[in-house]
Amino acid sequence: MEDIPSLPDGARGAFRDLSAVAPEAWFAAYTDFVSAIRREVRLDLRSFDPIHRWRGCASRVLLQNPYADVGITTGDGLAAVWIGERVDRDYRIRCEWTDISGAARSWLGAIAPKFDAVAARLGCTTGLPDQPREPRWLEAA
Repeated sequence: MEDIPSLPDGARGAFRDLSAVAPEAWFAAYTDFVSAIRREVRLDLRSFDPIHRWRGCASRVLLQNPYADVGITTGDGLAAVWIGERVDRDYRIRCEWTDISGAARSWLGAIAPKFDAVAARLGCTTGLPDQPREPRWLEAA
């Protein structure tokens, strides 16, 4: 059993079930979903610009503004769409000179309802879809 996609530390996210997509159609469904994320987020949160970057090995950053990243993480038939404070090098350098992290967290809290509305339009839910899943610690047993 693959891992359920995890959100980056401190990120707010929602999940969409992609397990019903046929394996041969998965890549097309994924690219369509990425395009939809970019389009829908920019309708409500206009400060975001497209970017191609990764957070670690699993989380793909799709959009970025001065404070936050919007991305996708996939695994076990699920896609996690998330928004979280930036962690890239340029942002960390800015944080050394000013207290931008506090402003970023405040902004993220203020726009949380907008992100939830965008996630709902994308067909995402804030909880995991109803699927029988065992906790990761049971896999080793």
